[in-house]
Amino acid sequence: MSDYYVRFIPEVINTSLNEHEIGLIERLHWGVSIPKSIFSDRILLADAGQNFETVKCPFCKASLMEWWGSAMSSAYSEDYGFQELIITAPCCNNVTSLHNLEYNFPQGFYRTMIEVMPEVNSQIRADEIADKLLEITGINWRIVHARY
Repeated sequence: MSDYYVRFIPEVINTSLNEHEIGLIERLHWGVSIPKSIFSDRILLADAGQNFETVKCPFCKASLMEWWGSAMSSAYSEDYGFQELIITAPCCNNVTSLHNLEYNFPQGFYRTMIEVMPEVNSQIRADEIADKLLEITGINWRIVHARY
């Protein structure tokens, strides 16, 4: 059986949380294991793991699967993490970011992430938690379901 994680990342990649926000988040009713907050000086990828299926252009919906790997390699540095996320889509020449591509299952980039590993047969109300995170921080949060 594989490990399953539910991750919450801010839509604004460089978001950091203050102590008050962290305290409110820790007191939310998660209904699962205790949330783990991850903070980084570098931009990292919250990937979907085995759930990852496709990536498409947000403008013309063309598949970017063949192009995406090299774009990710170009944006990444071993020393500094992901650096340049702004890209020109090879299909339609529109400018966007690697974060804003259409991923199936969703994934994205972060400096702040909240992660829970639900216990077997438990359910997490991810949409409700994302709404609460929005109330606390004023920022929309992306839900990443990851399986490894």
